[in-house]
Order: sequence, then C-alpha cells, then structure tokens
Amino acid sequence: MATDRQFRLYCRVAAFLFAGFTVYPVITKLAEHRLAHDWAHSALHLLFCLLAGYAGWASRDARAARLFTGAVAVIYGVLGVIGWFVPGLLLGTAVAIPLDPVANVFHLVLAVPALVLVARYVAPSRGDAAP
Repeated sequence: MATDRQFRLYCRVAAFLFAGFTVYPVITKLAEHRLAHDWAHSALHLLFCLLAGYAGWASRDARAARLFTGAVAVIYGVLGVIGWFVPGLLLGTAVAIPLDPVANVFHLVLAVPALVLVARYVAPSRGDAAP
C-alpha cells in the first residue's frame, strides 16, 4: 500500500518538473515573441507547480498530496493520451493548450507514476484480504 510519505515525495518531484516545464518554455516563448499564443498552458503548469509544492511540503497532512496525485493521474493521464490524437485544446485562442509530442511525454511522465501510486493506495494489499 502506498504511504503518505510516497505521495508527498511524488508531489515534491512533480513540483520540480512543473517548475522546469514552466520556466523553460516561458523563456523560449518570450525570446521568440510567441508567449501570447498559449500563455494559459504555462499558467496551468505554474498553478500545478504551486499546488504540488503545497501538497509536498506545506500541507499539515497528506490528504492534499493524495488528492493532488489523484488529480494529476486523471488530468495529465487524459491529456497524455488524447494528445497523440489531437493537436491541442482551444487552439487559436489565447488560452490554447498545444499537445505536441514533448507535452504528451511530459504529461505521461507525470501521470504514470501518479496512477501507480493511486492504484497501490486504492487496491487492498494481499495481507488485508479475508481468508
């Protein structure tokens, strides 16, 4: 069974990944004068970075970490899969979320371990089964 410590560790690692995937694209988009095309995508990553940081370090108990991990498993899992079939969401608007191969891999790198943790947390361990 997944422990609270594992959920917090996942959130801490995710915070660094989200930070990297926020800062680098913002810098490159600013340099190329194209941040206005999909600023919401970077804002969402920043929001998830802040939520992951809170769940991993600042929350009093691990409920926030478990909730955040479950949300990432679902939201980023869906984005990681549908991104291989559609080029993005709300494209052509200021809140566009492009789903290119790099974004799809990033989404799946976050979602798969989250899914594993959630599955281990939800599924009863063999020692808990009744005889």
